[in-house]
Amino acid sequence: MGLGGYLTWTAAAKNICDRISGVKVIPFESHNNLIRPIKSEIFFNNPKIIQDFSDNNLDYCVPMILNNPSANYCKKDTPIKAIHRYDKHIIEQICETFGIQDPELKCELFLTEQEQSWADQFFGEHSSNKKTIVIEPQSNDEYSCNKVYPFTKWQMVVNKLSRNKNYKIIQVGKRTNNKILEGVLDLTGKTSFRQASAIIKNADLFVSSEGGLMHAANAVETPAVIVYSGFIHPNMTGYKNNSNIWVGESHGPCGMKIKCDLCESDMKNHNHDEILEAIEEQLR
Repeated sequence: MGLGGYLTWTAAAKNICDRISGVKVIPFESHNNLIRPIKSEIFFNNPKIIQDFSDNNLDYCVPMILNNPSANYCKKDTPIKAIHRYDKHIIEQICETFGIQDPELKCELFLTEQEQSWADQFFGEHSSNKKTIVIEPQSNDEYSCNKVYPFTKWQMVVNKLSRNKNYKIIQVGKRTNNKILEGVLDLTGKTSFRQASAIIKNADLFVSSEGGLMHAANAVETPAVIVYSGFIHPNMTGYKNNSNIWVGESHGPCGMKIKCDLCESDMKNHNHDEILEAIEEQLR
């Protein structure tokens, strides 16, 4: 499970804690009748999640089995294709297993004072009266190669945004290649996931394709413009305060893990002005 997946479980933890007598949760995975406690940087500092797996804590918490098949939105997974349940958001699907209906779709990430101070210092060094946009043009293609929005189109978006002198653009993400957008402040590969989240928290808008930092933006309450390919349905991971652009609506959700020509064609032929219009609307 990726960091974005863990963030959706923080939303479940919040709903469990708020609706079941204030009880805390403790994350586990179950493997062949063996229970393995799960620690993650995403859960760090979260007052609703126990990561001290002592016997004293186990008696006063709700176990959260992260690999519970009933809570998994992926109902069938083959090397070629994944079949997803997308009638409800994945947070709703998780909460169903705890008997919670209509949960709040709100992830949580509790930044430390040091992490927030680091972001404040960065913004202090690059202070301006401009609106700040954080962009992540990279896509995690380890699971599926069909989520990638063309880098050249991201550059077109930045080029048009740069004409407006009221915008400051910061690029974040993993340094998986040497693709750095022109006209941005580059933090690619220079932050942890939590530090990138702190940068997003201080920004006015986050822009990316569907992925982990989208959930982080939700956690730190920064609106976002998110691009979806035909790989999955926006109903499954989208948040209402975001502008969710489903480029692959004509054929998705296909769930294809190997190259999908339709996904590639949809992304290649998409009019990037739709992203620009959504950015302008969010910042208005």
